[in-house]
Amino acid sequence: MAVRLALLAHHYRADWEWTARGLEEARQRLARWRSAASFPSGGASFAAAQAVLAGVRERLADDLDTPGALARLDQWADAVLAGRAVAAAPAEGGAGTRLVRDTVDSLLGVAL
Repeated sequence: MAVRLALLAHHYRADWEWTARGLEEARQRLARWRSAASFPSGGASFAAAQAVLAGVRERLADDLDTPGALARLDQWADAVLAGRAVAAAPAEGGAGTRLVRDTVDSLLGVAL
């Protein structure tokens, strides 16, 4: 999954070189996302997760802007880990976190 994230961190039209540092950054990103996806409070509300999904789709629809899609997910993870995300309501049962996980898996091919 880290290799996939390292590849997705670069726009397909841009020239870039593979580096060990890029792979390490991808490993750290993956660990941060997985930590956010397993956050005890349930991560984010379903509405917040829908906003993440919309943001990722928007970036991918704009000339397959994968770096922008990853940045949107970074914002989500940072908010969850900093406690700024809206906690899931008990009735949602973690549906927001599941939606983010499904988004990352379905649209980016990265399993959280």
